[in-house]
Amino acid sequence: MTVNFSVKKWSGWLDLSQSVSGVMLAVFLWTHLVLVSSILLGADAMSWVARTMELSFLSADGHGYPWVVTLIAIAIAVLASIHVLVALQKLPMSLAQQKALRLQMQTINHGDTRLWRWQAITGVIILLLLPVHLWLIGSAPETIGPYGSADRIWNQGVWLVYLPLLFTVELHAAIGIYRVALKWGAARDLNTRERMKKIKTVVSVIFILIGVASLLAFLPYAN
Repeated sequence: MTVNFSVKKWSGWLDLSQSVSGVMLAVFLWTHLVLVSSILLGADAMSWVARTMELSFLSADGHGYPWVVTLIAIAIAVLASIHVLVALQKLPMSLAQQKALRLQMQTINHGDTRLWRWQAITGVIILLLLPVHLWLIGSAPETIGPYGSADRIWNQGVWLVYLPLLFTVELHAAIGIYRVALKWGAARDLNTRERMKKIKTVVSVIFILIGVASLLAFLPYAN
């Protein structure tokens, strides 16, 4: 009895950790996209955002502290690692588990299960691409700005990483927030669930469009 209680308690903590870390990462992602989209307002706007993120208002020369961005990148890496380690406990890792999942999905046409599978697929892609992004940002925070970022994205070809990362991370985050809302009781009926799915889709489309527009907006500053 004590063992079962301990297992359930541990499972509950894992669920809570996955939900909290996922929500924190999603909020950071959307905030990050909004800040980067300042390039749509011009070079001066993004330069101001970059300096503010580096706490320029606290430095005597007004240049800020680029290492603050490195610390943020490290913090996100740690938070993402926690999220991944917890999420791995629920993924079908063995061939038998994967076969059982395919059989279930062929037998039962369940939309939320398909969303969960897409979240798992995008999670694997993010696991490969996010460390590259965090390393590029964290190792050279002083280059963040309209011209440095444009050079990295277009002249150095990093858009090949950023574009698929944008799509996968946004889909992963939107599905994750939807599933967290369901798990913790935000949707009590099917009508509410359908509305939440529509909101999820709208949010994904909006942020993907913002991200793509921002990438294209860097192009003139790469020359």
